[in-house]
Amino acid sequence: MRKRFLETIAAMVGLLGVIALLQTAPTPAAQAQAFETPWGAPDLQGIWTDQFETPLERPAQYANAEAFTNAERADLDKRRTAHPRREARAGPGTERDVRGAYNAVFQSVRPTGPRTSLIVDPPDGRIPSLTSEAQERRAVQ
Repeated sequence: MRKRFLETIAAMVGLLGVIALLQTAPTPAAQAQAFETPWGAPDLQGIWTDQFETPLERPAQYANAEAFTNAERADLDKRRTAHPRREARAGPGTERDVRGAYNAVFQSVRPTGPRTSLIVDPPDGRIPSLTSEAQERRAVQ
């Protein structure tokens, strides 16, 4: 009799715990607000990763190309993996040898992604120069 009573109490405590957790679970609206700054703008803080290590600015040779072709990606991957110094040692025991002690086993080469840069506007993929007003503000600071 006593065992059944304790089991019932334990079940009720468990049920109340689940109800309490459901009450404190964020609603979809609250989850959306969690990714906003207090003034309502998107919160872009944190660590951002990119599996392709896409550069911020577009290299000059790809000035007006927003994406690589498949042939360009294959060529860039081939050149990146064939880096001549990846397996070469310079004078065993020298400072230069120790400084570059990690060979290709300890280095990862990521594939080239489809995008030529993270910046998409302006169309050339480069950070635009400062306006005269911004240059004046910078000079004052």
